[in-house]
Amino acid sequence: MEKIVSIIVPTLNEEKFIKKTLQALDKQSVERKKYEIIVSDSSSTDKTVKIAKALANKVVVCKRHSAGYGRNAGAKKACGKYLAFVDADTIVSREYVQGVIEALNKGVAATGPISSLDGEHKIFMKWWSVQDRLSIYVKKPIFPGFNFAARKKEFFSVKGMSEKDIVCEDIEVAWKLQKKGKIIWENKMKVKTSTRRISENGVWSNVKNAWTFALQGKTESWKEHRKDF
Repeated sequence: MEKIVSIIVPTLNEEKFIKKTLQALDKQSVERKKYEIIVSDSSSTDKTVKIAKALANKVVVCKRHSAGYGRNAGAKKACGKYLAFVDADTIVSREYVQGVIEALNKGVAATGPISSLDGEHKIFMKWWSVQDRLSIYVKKPIFPGFNFAARKKEFFSVKGMSEKDIVCEDIEVAWKLQKKGKIIWENKMKVKTSTRRISENGVWSNVKNAWTFALQGKTESWKEHRKDF
């Protein structure tokens, strides 16, 4: 059966989180044969790839460290007409894939509710979720890379995600897709994600990155954002 959705999970040394992420993606309300899971790994040195090979349909190993590059590499191997991007430390709801299908039947790209997986920074995550929804209405969509879906045709028509050394490639591609058609907020696309990067860098750093990019087109590099490179 032809796949409808391809879910791309970029990874780099995520052995602590990846198994639960993939297990949640494997147990969806939609028949498993209707979607595939692709792990796009940036040359991990731990057991990430080994764990991924046991649970994902495909594992792509990249030599370059960049979330944008990793997501694009996974998307290029996708069989589905719809793409969904979920981070390695993100747990999706059981109706997530169904939500992706319903949303992309109506629009070119979509996102949904986000919340804290570890119980930290709850207020910030709630604000972030509200901000994402409001941003769609004002036609300046702010999509989190860990909960993002797009039609494959339109995604590649805007050349996918930026492979520059920036951490707001998810916002940039959302703005490009806005020009291609309708952006959807889908409640079934609900995820819980780790707030470890927020704890490491601070709330202000995350807010500053987004707004600096929105106003000046500049952000931190991935090496600055991820201290474990």
